[in-house]
Amino acid sequence: MAITKIKLSIPAWTASVYIILSLILLPWAVYLGATLPTHHLSAHWDISWTGLDVALFITMLTTGILAYLKSHWVIISSSTVGSLLIVDAWFDTMSQRKTLQLHEAIILAIFIELPLAFISYFIAFKALRHNI
Repeated sequence: MAITKIKLSIPAWTASVYIILSLILLPWAVYLGATLPTHHLSAHWDISWTGLDVALFITMLTTGILAYLKSHWVIISSSTVGSLLIVDAWFDTMSQRKTLQLHEAIILAIFIELPLAFISYFIAFKALRHNI
């Protein structure tokens, strides 16, 4: 399947930002895989969180590459990034006890994960609107 190059109406910074964010996320996912307990509220706790962050890494990197290539597939990849970020924010906040970790999870959700999800959906919307 060829990646079709089209003129997209998305911000020029999109490719760089998503590629950089994916590269920042990769060591974080490795760190989580190495430091999270194997069992928490469920078995395979560490693998669950690491898997989610690896999925975010892959979709962010894909979104950056597809934005760089100006491919219409960026619609799907950026929508996926937005959805995964909302899931990450939800489970980060819902799985914490009422401690400092809960406050950190809420701050990360409000100031990083949810705004980036909104930006991801905006990118998908702009690209989709241009293709209609």
